[in-house]
Amino acid sequence: MESSDLAHWLLRNAGPSIRFRILVDILNEQDVGVVGKSLSEMLRSPEVTKWVGYLTPKLDFNSIHSSRIDAFENVMGKLVELGLRAGLQPFDSKTLPFRVWLSENVGTPPERPHTIFLRTVVASFLAYAGYDSTDPVNRQMMERLESLYEFARDPDFSRIFVDRAEYKGIPKNSEYDLVNPELYPNQRFMLPWVHDIRGLASCKSIMDSKEHRYKLDKIVRLILSEEYQNLPWSYGLAKYGSRYYVLGWAVHLPGHSKAPEGREFAELLLTLEFISKFRIACESDWFRRSMDYIESFRTDRETYIFPRGWLPEKRTGYWVGGTRMMFDERKGNPTAIECESTFHVLRIRQAMKEK
Repeated sequence: MESSDLAHWLLRNAGPSIRFRILVDILNEQDVGVVGKSLSEMLRSPEVTKWVGYLTPKLDFNSIHSSRIDAFENVMGKLVELGLRAGLQPFDSKTLPFRVWLSENVGTPPERPHTIFLRTVVASFLAYAGYDSTDPVNRQMMERLESLYEFARDPDFSRIFVDRAEYKGIPKNSEYDLVNPELYPNQRFMLPWVHDIRGLASCKSIMDSKEHRYKLDKIVRLILSEEYQNLPWSYGLAKYGSRYYVLGWAVHLPGHSKAPEGREFAELLLTLEFISKFRIACESDWFRRSMDYIESFRTDRETYIFPRGWLPEKRTGYWVGGTRMMFDERKGNPTAIECESTFHVLRIRQAMKEK
């Protein structure tokens, strides 16, 4: 089946979240009545109702970034997957405190460890949700673009780490490498977090600018390199004041060294959806292997069915890591996994067209 045929198959078989996203994101349905009815069904669905309730205006570190089910990054990722986006109530009301917080803090000197990281997490998920044109979101993502480009324009992997022996106070039981302080002046870390790339890929003003895309392509090229993929996922330790903190969250490509299974496969699907917007990524061997692997799950009727356990739905874990993949209630729906699998493939195809 062609993508349009698969889309109409999903309209007949999927639950309210996937149906709404098919109409709006894939088919670009212009009938206001049809879209409005689907929107109402999506907003009333048990999954959406439950997850909207988790989005509360708490702005401490663990309430923004952690494996908790109600952490901002996990709730936002899940709600956008389910169909919520900028311009919809009650979503706009729920995201307002985070947009205000970012507006009040973007561009100010960081006073605590991880300040820039937390701003990036908030800005990236707001961009992913469609608030990319707002000034604070755009400013934060532009700051990250410039910071990342400083290293990506002429990457020197020999300067990423420094000798631990020259520094005092490192925890004796720590096995982390020590990141060169020159790479995080005033917390402006010059290596990409996974949140950076999703946020930048969601910013239309950046993606549509020839100058910005040149810099962004340099960053994506860096990520695709063997040298970068061989870096530790957590990067290593950064020193703020007299204490050391783990930087974390490198953009490791699922399936880079071997075919991914389980949760790593779910993470691959999420990664492909945003990185497929970059032509340089689509032309890479990793991307081609990944798409060939996905095609191996095509059914005789040309839909897709991934192993159920590879689309997990867990109460704890990071959304970016592929731990919360359910769209609508699966119980009692024999085609739920087939619908979810097929929708993921259509979203990746759609993103490829946007590059």
